[in-house]
Amino acid sequence: MSNFIQAELLKMKSSLSKKLLLAIPIFFLAFAIFSNIYAEQQPSTNVFLTIIYNLWPIFFLPVGLAMACGMNINQEKKIGDYKNVLSNNISLSKMFFSKVVVILIYQCISAVLIAAASILGSLLIYNELPIIPQVIMTTAFIIIVALPLIPFSLIVSKYIGVLMTTLINLIGAVGSVFIALKSYFWVLPGGSMLRVPVETMGIHPNGTPIENFNLVPDFHVLAIAMGVSVVYFLILMWLSNKIFKRKMYI
Repeated sequence: MSNFIQAELLKMKSSLSKKLLLAIPIFFLAFAIFSNIYAEQQPSTNVFLTIIYNLWPIFFLPVGLAMACGMNINQEKKIGDYKNVLSNNISLSKMFFSKVVVILIYQCISAVLIAAASILGSLLIYNELPIIPQVIMTTAFIIIVALPLIPFSLIVSKYIGVLMTTLINLIGAVGSVFIALKSYFWVLPGGSMLRVPVETMGIHPNGTPIENFNLVPDFHVLAIAMGVSVVYFLILMWLSNKIFKRKMYI
């Protein structure tokens, strides 16, 4: 299995999809630098964190994953569309799993850089550190609840292409704004992705700070978000793998 993951890492090493995932935190850091240089007066509250942890789950994360997965699939098409894999009787299940693992690895690296950018950006703009455990917890939880998007985006990209996959992910994320504060927020991955900052940072799904936010998050809600997301991920992994193998043999 490690050989498959190493092969996918080599494919991603100089790919545009890797650069895309790693460019997202650079964008936020550049925004912080721009704000620090040109803003005449900074607000007293840390609006920068609100911007990052609203725009990241509602736009950059779903769109970035969709484009990275789509580019990964397109890369395979350019080098023969799995003909060598089929002719050499290589396990398609292991190949699909390794793609998910590698996308997740780079997404985790991107998330670490997002957390670093939020801390550094807060220092640049407000000359103070945010609550670092809060930043780490929010970032980690968002990555966990976003897991279902990886197998989903890989298999949808295989069928209908990167542009449509990106559009579907974006519509799902934006539509989740209307359910993120409901009891059934977990129905869509985007709902869980937007609910996490609500509980951990007091960031409303519409991008505004929540007044009278309690710093102690509702861990029951967070447990539901993570539990359902892991179940979705396992179901989509199994289903996408079946579809992936069937698609290869058609």
